[in-house]
Amino acid sequence: IAAAGKLAGKAVLFCSYPITPASPLLHRLARLGEMGVGTFQAEDEISAICAAIGASYGGMIGITSSSGPGIALKTEAMGLAVNAELPLVIVNWQRGGPSTGLPTKTEQSDLYQAVYGRNADTPIPVLAAATSGDCFDMAIEAVRIALRHMTPVILLADGYLSNAAEPWKIPDLASLQPIEHRTIPESDEDPQRRAFSRDKDTFGRPWITPGMPGLMYRIGGLEKDVDTGHISYDAANHQTMTDLRKAKVESVVNFIPDQELELGADSGDLVVVGWGSTYGPIYQAARATGASFVHLHYMNPLPKNLGTLLGRFDKILVPEKNTGQLATLLRD
Repeated sequence: IAAAGKLAGKAVLFCSYPITPASPLLHRLARLGEMGVGTFQAEDEISAICAAIGASYGGMIGITSSSGPGIALKTEAMGLAVNAELPLVIVNWQRGGPSTGLPTKTEQSDLYQAVYGRNADTPIPVLAAATSGDCFDMAIEAVRIALRHMTPVILLADGYLSNAAEPWKIPDLASLQPIEHRTIPESDEDPQRRAFSRDKDTFGRPWITPGMPGLMYRIGGLEKDVDTGHISYDAANHQTMTDLRKAKVESVVNFIPDQELELGADSGDLVVVGWGSTYGPIYQAARATGASFVHLHYMNPLPKNLGTLLGRFDKILVPEKNTGQLATLLRD
């Protein structure tokens, strides 16, 4: 997260409410103030995500984090970020559920929640980290997608990754690609219209922050006119905005890498498909048995070649720590 701020040339504000097993991220980031990371412990989960949205509105990279019960409380504000078209990263450290469930035990049971779990048509890109070191790359990728498409992004981790460690070499930041966001378009149009002009490839709008000369505009959670950004109750416009929000998330697939095999032949009788922190056990089992193995990092949207890749196998086995949520997602 700190590295992502450096790559984007932006300060980071991490807003969180203590919950197992998400709290270690707050503890760690609280020690990185010299790297341009601010931390804020809110009074509750809703305050935490709303403060992070406020940070993004003000021009910082807003990030919030929790576990499943806290993520549930944050969902209404996720819809606000989607409708307002503001960048935001939500890290979900999954634990056993439902309800208070098993706070200190790992589970992979929030995939439905991440992909489907909001009111209305509210699509959000979803990523998943596989190992402790992979959290570094996936956090950068989450920020990159959020700023490029001006959307909230969910990063799935879990209790195992929160408490695990591995040997890992910190990369040279100069070797990593900078994180860019859309600049303000030069135009004679009124500020409100310019604020909601969108990139033709990413559908992201400009990141306009308070104090930018001549760019005062209205923003909020009510539906807005696709051209002007003003509040709109028109049915056709609402359909256009619904389609645009869907297209924004779908466009992410054009910027992510094709899915590759971790192990094994690229066709045959069986392929094992995993995601998240089950990477290590699946890798060892596939290596021992000679099975083909695919591990997903991009959960929504899925890589564009995934269907073709999996279609070369007769059977697909999905071992995961839930009742088959990725299996449902793949069928969908």
